[in-house]
Amino acid sequence: MKKTLLLYTFACCLLCACTTQGSHNGRNALFDMGSNSSAIAPGYTRVSPEDAYTAKRGYGWLVAPTGAFDSMYHKLPDSLLRDGVTGKDSLVFRADIPDGAYFITVVTGHHGTDKMLLQVAVNGDVIADSVGTPWFRLPYKSIRKKVTITGNKAIIRIGGAPAAPVGIFSIELRAATPSTAIPFTDKSPEQDTAVAADFATQLVQVTGNSSNSTAAINQLHSLRQYLQACRYYNEGGWGWATKKTGMNQIQRMYTAADLLEQVVADPADPVYYKALYLLARIHYWLYQEDEQLMPESKAQDYFTELARKFPDHEVIQMYLGKQLPTAFDAGDTTGIPRWAVLQYEAMTRMQQVIHWWVEERQAANGELGGKFGDDVELLRWWLPAVLGADDAIARKGYTRIADGIWNSDLLYRGYSKGVDDVEHSAELFRDSHPGMFMIRYGDPAYVERCMISMQHFRDVWSGITPAGHRHFRSYYLSATEAWPQAPYGVDVPLNARALLPGLWTAWYNQNPTILKLFTEWSNAWIADAASTKDGKPAGVFPAAVHFSNDGFGDHWYDPQLKYDYYNWDHLGHVSELYYHLSGMYYLTNNKDFLQPVNEVAALIREAGINVPDNNAAKGSAAWAKRILLQGGEDKTAGVHPLGQVFAMTRLLSGQPQYDSLVGELASPYNKYSLNRKVEDMLEGFTPILASLRFNFPLLTREVKFTDRVYVRGSDLLTGMYTGHFGRGFEFPAMVATWNNTGPAVSVFVRSGDARSAVVSLYNRGGEKNVIMNTWRLAPGSYQLTIGTDANDDLQAEELLTEKVITISERVGRIEVPLPAKKGVVVKLQQISASPGVDANRADVAISERDIAMGNKPVKAGDMADILCTVHNIGRVAARNIVVELLIDGKTTGSSMIPLIEAPNDLEPRVQTVRFPWKATDGKHLITIRTRSKGKEITMVNNEAAIEIAIPYSPSTDHP
Repeated sequence: MKKTLLLYTFACCLLCACTTQGSHNGRNALFDMGSNSSAIAPGYTRVSPEDAYTAKRGYGWLVAPTGAFDSMYHKLPDSLLRDGVTGKDSLVFRADIPDGAYFITVVTGHHGTDKMLLQVAVNGDVIADSVGTPWFRLPYKSIRKKVTITGNKAIIRIGGAPAAPVGIFSIELRAATPSTAIPFTDKSPEQDTAVAADFATQLVQVTGNSSNSTAAINQLHSLRQYLQACRYYNEGGWGWATKKTGMNQIQRMYTAADLLEQVVADPADPVYYKALYLLARIHYWLYQEDEQLMPESKAQDYFTELARKFPDHEVIQMYLGKQLPTAFDAGDTTGIPRWAVLQYEAMTRMQQVIHWWVEERQAANGELGGKFGDDVELLRWWLPAVLGADDAIARKGYTRIADGIWNSDLLYRGYSKGVDDVEHSAELFRDSHPGMFMIRYGDPAYVERCMISMQHFRDVWSGITPAGHRHFRSYYLSATEAWPQAPYGVDVPLNARALLPGLWTAWYNQNPTILKLFTEWSNAWIADAASTKDGKPAGVFPAAVHFSNDGFGDHWYDPQLKYDYYNWDHLGHVSELYYHLSGMYYLTNNKDFLQPVNEVAALIREAGINVPDNNAAKGSAAWAKRILLQGGEDKTAGVHPLGQVFAMTRLLSGQPQYDSLVGELASPYNKYSLNRKVEDMLEGFTPILASLRFNFPLLTREVKFTDRVYVRGSDLLTGMYTGHFGRGFEFPAMVATWNNTGPAVSVFVRSGDARSAVVSLYNRGGEKNVIMNTWRLAPGSYQLTIGTDANDDLQAEELLTEKVITISERVGRIEVPLPAKKGVVVKLQQISASPGVDANRADVAISERDIAMGNKPVKAGDMADILCTVHNIGRVAARNIVVELLIDGKTTGSSMIPLIEAPNDLEPRVQTVRFPWKATDGKHLITIRTRSKGKEITMVNNEAAIEIAIPYSPSTDHP
């Protein structure tokens, strides 16, 4: 009864608001342009090109269109935005309406791709100028303004440049009726869609109960626009939203912005500030994603207006650039080395951000809400948390993304289904799977996935050119296509990005097919670097190599491709090829692969001595030297893009000839590896902490594009924790990774190579043991010394452990005792070497996902099948493999696999073993162990276990 009375009172208020305006201003004039056969929006009048103005009709064209179109733009549930009319120079429309105040909305645009730049005038007054359509990928752009009509007519002119196309979808003239306040409980500018939607429902009832409800109709129209914008904004980049709407996140953001700009044209609208806040955030994030997406961003103007209304709103202040600190308790830092204090803060703050994304945002399929292609870019700075702080939440989130991408409909056998440039088509797999070699070392799934991905390089992407070189056929790729036509049919240095998973696979098992293919491709680029054809200076890569003729094009440095980052002066992208070649050197010990790195190093040294002429002709040797010296377009914050390349090559080759370049050009940790100046290195924490100390919401819940969340300089953390030269995924060059550490244990890898390592640790927590996983130390016997180090001088005051240990595999495992609240130094020095990890080894491997019950429900007393899939991910055949089943630690079955061939042709090799088991009630630990004669790459993947409960029911989520 109370709600009915409220609705009646509400309706009366709306009707009174309408009638007090006078009957002359109590109606709307709504026109849907198009052909006589195209769809028409409910409540609108159809206007076709033939509808010339007549006084009897009261509307029509004064300057008529030349044609009509149906854009078939079905992505939006609005027939207004499907069809329209076009002309040349200008279109002029007249509508006879009573004098008064109106909101006019003109939706400009057309169904084609030609750019329109239009002016809109009403009765001779310009209400909008330089309106550009299409607007991004939307075929339309709406203009809404309040106008005063006199003379009982509205003459609307939409004009463009002489002989240029002009197009419009619709024209609305809505009476400027007042709105009724909406009873929002939240007076802030935040969304309150529940209240807004309930109010819209009431408006629907009012408009249905009265023939004189223009005010309610217009408020409902505006409120629906706001609610639709909220829906598009909130749907983000989730895969389900893209499938549901047929639009990606950027398209929905633009659509929402168009709707909101119409709402905020009326400052008296009850949702004005909520709409303005949403619009400001859209402008901000589109600009952050790419300033070319929103070059006319008004975010600062909108937030400034909002700040006047909501001066205490902290997030608005953040958007305006105010640095609001994120809470952090440094604790008692007395006696703790400064490097440990800074690392603890950086890691603790980094974990706060990562944990938010995993626990608050990540879906079960791994998505983080920004689309997988952007979500994976978050992983570029997560490895220190996983490999250093042993963060289980970060590990879970990282793994879920990798598995989610593999199981998504975006990939086919390890690469993107959709054709795109290699920067974008490679990132899904490249940014997610190489890191899994470290996170899940020896897990057959990730080795096999990366191996499978390289089938595309062999079968689809590459071929032999007329000069006999193996090159990519194109830089526009998918799992099944490589576009050969111009301008796509070129190989570019950035194509190395697509091969990174293969490089990790070759490191793991020396797969002969991958090494052969990569050697051929690498040799082709070595020859191209040395060549001087097409005006290219010797010693640098061309920006692109045409597959059809091995040529470099008219401008070797500018292939005129879709994105300018394929130009040669974008050295950060060119660097991916140098990383690849240095990795190939490490895998093969073939010094030819270092030739391009050596040549570019010599050019930089020469440029440093003889400074090149700033006026040198573009493309000349002098110009190239200047670009190399200065760092090109990708140089950031004092870090030269090639600095990490020289650091990697120095680390992998052990050659000191790169030292000066590393000292001058590389990142802080790499410089420390040479000069041992800790204080200089710690300056590298400045960008990390600047990214993490402030404005937590702008790193988490406010984010719309996940590739815009950066922790700048995070490679310093990777270096300190692991001794790696970069961010970790570029190539397996870690000195160590860690287990059972957590943020309370700070780690500083001081040095490390194939024969020695020195690491400092500080434990601010209770006494514990941590695990040091060695990666670079060659197999052999080592003197291990662990002692307390109170003054951080790398000299032990009190020995905790001193003994000889043996490292028998590529990745060793050492237990390190850590006293409470003390510093410790760990030193390893090789005494004698053992035979290395022979390339000709099998690798029998299983993981928990390889163990499963049968596909029938099981209860106590039933005979059940326990299945285990056994892999060989090595280089030679595995023979006489014993597979054992253990139930709750007791051996209950054994089987023999005579042979599993090696996957040298890039096809996985597996055998499935079946064990019968009479089920008993309760929970059980099912363990599978394997062993075989002969040496394996690693033994860590020879055992796996799952837990089950009886009664058991099959599940699609079961491993």
